[in-house]
Amino acid sequence: MDQIPINVVIFGSIPEAILVISLGLKLIGERPPAKNKVLASTIQGIAAYYIRRGAGFGVHTLLQYVTMCILVWLIVKTPIKTSLLAVLIGFIISALVEGVMISIVPELVGISLVEMMSRSWVRVGLFLPQLSILAVLLYLCIKYDFTLEKEIGTLKINKNDEVKKM
Repeated sequence: MDQIPINVVIFGSIPEAILVISLGLKLIGERPPAKNKVLASTIQGIAAYYIRRGAGFGVHTLLQYVTMCILVWLIVKTPIKTSLLAVLIGFIISALVEGVMISIVPELVGISLVEMMSRSWVRVGLFLPQLSILAVLLYLCIKYDFTLEKEIGTLKINKNDEVKKM
């Protein structure tokens, strides 16, 4: 069971939840109001604090996914299937970025991951590269109006054109 210091919740978990929710929703073509995403993310950050205190490693990830899906469904007011898909996409992207950062950052700063996790402000610093990458990805998706929905639609159109040519 992992104890999350409150500063990690405020400066790490809540911003991560905002980015996961926003990126996931953007990638499936949804643009709900920011205030709803911030409210859901704040509650998710608080939920993460309690989930990580009570659940074992691995189980906490599943519980956080479920709670985030429920919050997006109830507060952001998206259909449940949309919440499940958006949060899953956001979680996967976040997990991939986090996995890379956790293996690179300790090597770069010369502090073991165990030591980084035991110091609350260093732990917040471990979030910064991940949050920065997620924020850049979200910014690029917004700037270039990139959604998976459009890309899948384009693939279907191109595939249909190829079938017609034959």
